[in-house]
Amino acid sequence: MLLIQEHGFHGTPMSQIAKSSDVAIGTIYHYFPSKEVLILQLYDYCKQQMHSYIFDEMDKSLDYKEQFFLVFKCFCSFYRDHTDKFSFMEQFYSSPFFEIAQSKTSDGPYEENKLIDFLLRGIEVNALKKRDVCILSSAFIGVAVSFSKSVLYGKIKFEEKQLDDLIDIIWNGVKTT
Repeated sequence: MLLIQEHGFHGTPMSQIAKSSDVAIGTIYHYFPSKEVLILQLYDYCKQQMHSYIFDEMDKSLDYKEQFFLVFKCFCSFYRDHTDKFSFMEQFYSSPFFEIAQSKTSDGPYEENKLIDFLLRGIEVNALKKRDVCILSSAFIGVAVSFSKSVLYGKIKFEEKQLDDLIDIIWNGVKTT
C-alpha cells in the first residue's frame, strides 16, 4: 500500500511491488495475474479490515442510536489509526479501479457492505428516516471522512466532545422524529 500511496496506481509497476516485497516477479504473478487483480484484492482486504474493525465487536444489546454513535466513532477511529488503508481507499474510490470493481458485481456499489446493511436496518426498525440508503451513506461517510481528514491533516485537534457533537448533528438529521 505504501508504494501505491507514494506513486499512485499507475506509477507502481508489478516489478516494483515484487522488489519491495522481496519476492520474484513470477511469484507475484502466480498469486495475482495482473495489477488490476492485485489492486482489487487489496481493496477487498482493506474494506474487510474496516468492516471488522467497526462491526465485529458490536454490542448487540445497545439500542440503534447507541450503535449509530459507536459505528461513527469506530469509522473515524479506523481512518485515524490506519492511515495507510485510508489513503489507499481514498485513491481507489477516485480511480478507474472503482468503476472496474462496480462492474464486476451484480449488487452494485454496496456489495457486502456492512455499513449499508447497518443503515438499512436503521430504516427497517424505524430509527432512521426512510431515505435512499445511498443518501444516508453519503451523509454518514462524507462527514466521517471529512472529520478524519481534518484531524489527520492538522486542521483541527481531535477532541472527543467535538466528535460527539458531530455525531449528534448527523443523528438529528437522519433519525425519525
